[in-house]
Amino acid sequence: MNSDGGRALLRGKNVIIAAALIALFAAFGVRIWRFAAAPGLPTLLEGLPESKTEADQQIFQSRLTERFHVGSTEVDDLIDELRDDGFMVDADKDIATFERGANITDKCRRSANIRWSRGEGDELATITGGYTLHCPER
Repeated sequence: MNSDGGRALLRGKNVIIAAALIALFAAFGVRIWRFAAAPGLPTLLEGLPESKTEADQQIFQSRLTERFHVGSTEVDDLIDELRDDGFMVDADKDIATFERGANITDKCRRSANIRWSRGEGDELATITGGYTLHCPER
């Protein structure tokens, strides 16, 4: 009877050890998956060419003015949209930034900044921005 109790205790410990190992491997796997997956890219930066010329910057500026209409867009709506799109917003300084370094699946470094000013009400008076996209030569 004593040996049956010892075996049951040993089986119980083995189950606990096995469960702990499974949890450890699952946590490690999730961490690897998150590291390997490229973080989201703001829609304002999708499909832009490398930022080598002034014309490239004009593409980004055009995107800004097409998406956020001066005189009719409320600044609070602009701030909410930029945050939802992945930008870090400093509403006190009227600036939004995005930074993403290269990773396993995307070797390109990306960054952008957007500045705006308010009109007499809460409408958007001006909006400007720039971006950097650098991909190493293959």
